[in-house]
Formats: sequence, structure tokens, C-alpha cells
Amino acid sequence: LIRLWLHECSRVFRDRLVDDADREWFRPLVSEKMTQHFKMAWSDVVGTQDHILFCDFMVPNADVRRYIEVQDTNKAVKVVEEYLDDYNAISNTPMKLVMFLDAVDHISRISRVIRQPQGHMLLLGVGGSGRQSLTRLAAHIAEYKLFQIEVTKSYGQNEWRDDLKKMLTKAGLDNQVVVFLFTDTQIVKESFLEDINNILNTGEVPALWAADEMDNILSTCRPLVQQEGGKQDKNSIYRYFVRRCQRNIHI
Repeated sequence: LIRLWLHECSRVFRDRLVDDADREWFRPLVSEKMTQHFKMAWSDVVGTQDHILFCDFMVPNADVRRYIEVQDTNKAVKVVEEYLDDYNAISNTPMKLVMFLDAVDHISRISRVIRQPQGHMLLLGVGGSGRQSLTRLAAHIAEYKLFQIEVTKSYGQNEWRDDLKKMLTKAGLDNQVVVFLFTDTQIVKESFLEDINNILNTGEVPALWAADEMDNILSTCRPLVQQEGGKQDKNSIYRYFVRRCQRNIHI
């Protein structure tokens, strides 16, 4: 029970800390609370590890993914290596990565966030530290579609809006879970961030759809809303589409 409590503290608080100084502050504080309230030392609960590792991908191809504690960290590394081999076998851009425990820990954190409804992450780090690669692998492990824009010299507002339409169509009409991988180098215009903020807050981008595109959204979603016994007016049908986008998009 104490190990589970420690994991929840790590999941809720430690996952959000962005530098070593804050993480070094976290461990003594939790250790103090364990001693104060549970009369147990860190080593009694955790052993020689820095923290406890939980994930839901230790059994590949499982019908029901169980979120459980990893008892054997060496096995976890091997399992992630198998996922990486599988990714490289089907990808046009294979990743030559060396898996180790810290990388598996990062993947487990990304995985548990994107597996939650409206789970979004901001990954901080220097270039080449593996943020994109581990996100790609975590999306593959979760069996989600990964979506990323391709910025060229001529990439502008029109191309950006077209890409957003493609992503929202996958999520809202095709009901596919999409991981949108967006890097700071792809912010060609500040308006891109405004659109991202709108998707995070409301699940939609104002004035994005043309009249014929809106008609297609309404006609596609209408029978789905009818099956669920929802209202058939245009606003209710469109809100159904937006809720799908909110549920299926992870940024």
C-alpha cells in the first residue's frame, strides 16, 4: 500500500518536475513523510531504486492492459526493446536507440499520460535528448496514430490549417486516437500556438471549417448521434464531433 502511495505521489507531483534540483527536493520530502506517518524508511519501501516503476505495456498484445508495478526492471528494458524492434520493422524511419532504465522510465510516463482522456504533455530538454523518439515509441506501444507536420520553406497558415483539418478529421470522424507531436522548431507563426491552445481548451479551432466541410462533419456524425439518442440539431451534432476530438487527441 505504501509503495502504491509513493507511486501516486510520483505520478501526480514528480512527473511534473522539470529539472534535477526539483526532483532532488522531492525525494527527501517523501522520505520524511514516510518516516513521519508510516514509520518506514525509503530503503524499506523502495530498496536501492530511485523510485517505483508502473506501466501497462509489460504484456504485449494483451486484450486488457493492466497498469501494474514492474517487478523486474531488466525485463522491462527487454520488453521495450521488443516494441522498438517492432516499430522499426514497420516504420519508414527506423530509430536506432539504446534502451536503458531511465529511457524506459520516460516512456512509462509518456505512456500513462497519453493513455488518459485529454492527456497532454510538455517535454522539456536539450536537442537530441530523445523527446521525439521516445514519444514516437510510446505512441506505437499504445497503438495510437502519430501525427506530425512537415515544415518546408513555403509552409504557412494555409498549410497549417490543412494539417489541423487532417488531424481533427482522424480524431473526430474516423474515431482514431492521435498523438500530435509538435516541436518548438515547428512554430513558424505565433498563431500556431493560439490554435494549439484552442484545441487544448475547447477541442476546436474557430473558423476552421468551410461550409462544405462542415456539412460533411454533420452528415457523418448525425447517424452516430442518433444511435446514442442525442439531439439532432446542428449544434448538438457538432459538439459531438468536438467531444470526440477532445477525447482522441493527445498533444
